[in-house]
Amino acid sequence: MSKNTKFIAQGVRRYDDIRKPTITVYADPVNSGKYIACFEATDCDEMVNGYSYDELLSIRNAISEALTDIDVKESVAEYNKHNPKYTSFE
Repeated sequence: MSKNTKFIAQGVRRYDDIRKPTITVYADPVNSGKYIACFEATDCDEMVNGYSYDELLSIRNAISEALTDIDVKESVAEYNKHNPKYTSFE
């Protein structure tokens, strides 16, 4: 896993089809060993504002992947506090 991981809701269809809702996981600058998720391009700029069922599933999947990534990274960081000889994501 890389330090900053991106999760993209590929199932969301947009007019320009360039900007997809994205979640990027970063190390929390305030709390050591914790991570934060930043949401990008989640606005609905289409003629009809809203997401279809399938698009919502795609967003939910991206959120689930980001949560799993944070769980793993925070677990490794906690383990590394007690076993510093192992590597971390920092």
